[in-house]
Parts: sequence; structure tokens; C-alpha cells
Amino acid sequence: MKLKPHPRYNIFKTWFDNHADGVALGEEVYRVAGPRHTTAAEIVSGTGAFFAGGRWNAPQSMNVVYLSRAPETAVHESNEHRRYYRLPLWEAMPKVMVAVRVDTEHVLDLTDPVNSASLPETMPNLMAEDWRAVMGRGDEPTAQAMGRAAFEAGLQGLVVPSKPDPNGANLLIFPDRLGANCRLEVLNAGELEKLGRPS
Repeated sequence: MKLKPHPRYNIFKTWFDNHADGVALGEEVYRVAGPRHTTAAEIVSGTGAFFAGGRWNAPQSMNVVYLSRAPETAVHESNEHRRYYRLPLWEAMPKVMVAVRVDTEHVLDLTDPVNSASLPETMPNLMAEDWRAVMGRGDEPTAQAMGRAAFEAGLQGLVVPSKPDPNGANLLIFPDRLGANCRLEVLNAGELEKLGRPS
């Protein structure tokens, strides 16, 4: 899907260029995935978001791994798409939750008040935007333009608020930006190999 670029993209890009150092980050985070995307390699590839898109990236624009800082937030996020379209949650079951170890050098935390205060667009506006509807009319949503600007600025990821879990936060990782000293690895990956196999 080819979207009309956001008219303020250059403003966003300049802002992220000026914040491209970010900070080093090392922690365990979480993701809930459906059974078609549960190999360790697929979970951390970012190709699912590449093809489907998400709040912070347009389809076929870049690989992004969407992760949550708490398992409860990951569950809320995994149900958001179906809740938006009022689809039965049970039809998307079963799902599996995984923990992912992330070590990066340049991640920008947009939940930090110091960073969010100077953003070219307010975080409440970004969270309120119906990005699916904006895409539906052929335009690039504001958050997607910001995600693209962050990627192009060389950042390895962003910490952003969770829309379905107001008390939660998500970690977006751009795997194509990770260096040799970075890590993006599913923990207990061997257990995934056993799913669907007789014990």
C-alpha cells in the first residue's frame, strides 16, 4: 500500500536527527504471537510488521519488532486489532507469549517527559489518532511518519506508550539498525520448538 507521505515528515526527521543518540537499553520484554509466527527467528525478524504495518510503521516500509515492557501489556496489545474491528477474540486463539532479551545502544524513550515535551506532535494526539482510518484514505498517519523518521535518523528503537494499556509501555525495535554489540533474542527458545509436538 503506497501512502501519501505525511506533510510534516521533514519536521519530524529534523527532530529525530537531533535526538539520534538515544540511550543504551537492556531488559527483558514480552510479545504475544499467533501460532503461524512463533518460531524464535520470526518473532524477532520484524517481517510481520513489515507486511502488515502498525501504529508506528506503514506496511512495507521497514522491519519493526513490537514488544511490551510488561506481559499484561503484551496481552492487551495482542487483542487490540480484533477489538478495533469488533471481531471475536477467540477466533485468534491460541496464542503464545514469549520473553525477549533486548540489548541496544541507541533507543529513544518517548514516554520520558523530557523527550515528549519537545516532540513536534503531542503524545495524546498521537495516541488518539485513528491510524487505520488515516491509512484507509491513503495518507501516512502521524505516528507512522515519526517511526519512519526515527528509523531514518539511525535510532535502533523507540519506547512508546501503549494505547490499549494506558499504564503500559511498548518497545519498538528496528532490527536492521542493530549493531554487533546488540542483542534481540527470544528467551527459552527451545520451548517454542516443542509446541505442537507430542511429549
